Amino acid sequence: MINYIFIFLFYFINISTGFASTNSDSNDKVNHAVKILSQVKYAYPDKTLFFRGEIRPRRIGFKMIPLNVSFSSKLIYFEFFQNNKSSEKVDEIIKLSFLDDIHMVQRTFNGETTNLENHQFADQIRGTDITYDDIAMRFLHWPNPILLSTDKAKGGEAWKIRCINPSKKESYSIVDVWVSHRSGTLVKMNAYNSDRKIIKTFEVDSIQKIKGDWFVETMIVRTFPTKSKGKITSSFLKLESKK
Repeated sequence: MINYIFIFLFYFINISTGFASTNSDSNDKVNHAVKILSQVKYAYPDKTLFFRGEIRPRRIGFKMIPLNVSFSSKLIYFEFFQNNKSSEKVDEIIKLSFLDDIHMVQRTFNGETTNLENHQFADQIRGTDITYDDIAMRFLHWPNPILLSTDKAKGGEAWKIRCINPSKKESYSIVDVWVSHRSGTLVKMNAYNSDRKIIKTFEVDSIQKIKGDWFVETMIVRTFPTKSKGKITSSFLKLESKK
C-alpha cells in the first residue's frame, strides 16, 4: 500500500533509525536514500482517517479556506466548500488514487470530473501556495535519490535526501527532503527549478501523535518568485483529527 501522496501534509508513521552510517560511495548513498524513502512511501493505515483543517494564505484579500480530508489505503479525498464556508455545500473534491506505482489525480468541480494532465500539476489549489504537484509528491518516486547528510531540523536530527527529476517538463527539477530520525516524518522540503533557484518550501511547525501514529498539526508553505521583482508568498496549514 502506497503512502506517497500528501503524507508530508497529513500522515506519518514511525520508521527504524537503525540505518548504517553512510560512506563516500555514491551507490551506498543511493541505497540508503531509497530505504529511507521507501519506509515513508509504503506505509498506510488500514482504517479510514478523517481530518478537518484550514489553509490560511498570508496575503491581503485571502481569507481562511476550510477543508475536510479523508484517506485510506488507496484513496485520499479533499473536500472544499462553496464560497470557502464550511456551512455551505461541497463544491470541489480532489481525489487521489494510487495502485502500485501509478497515481491519478481527479478533480470534481460543480459536478464535473476531470483527470489532471501533467501540465496541470503546477496549478494552485484554491489560490493558495499549495499545488497539485505538492499533494501528489511525485518526487518521492524519482529514481536514484541521494542521501546527502544528517542535518538539524525541526524536532532534532534528520536525513537530508536529494531527489532529481528525470523529466525536463515539470516545475520541480530538484527536491531536497528532510526525514526525521525520531518520528520518520518528512519535516522539511525545498524545491528548485531548472535554474537551481528555490521556488517552494514546506516546513512542519508541529506534529501530533494519535494512537501511536504521527500526523502534521501545523505547517507553513512558501512560494518564491522566479522574477527579481516578485515577492515571497506563504500559506499556513492547520489540521485536527475528527473525533
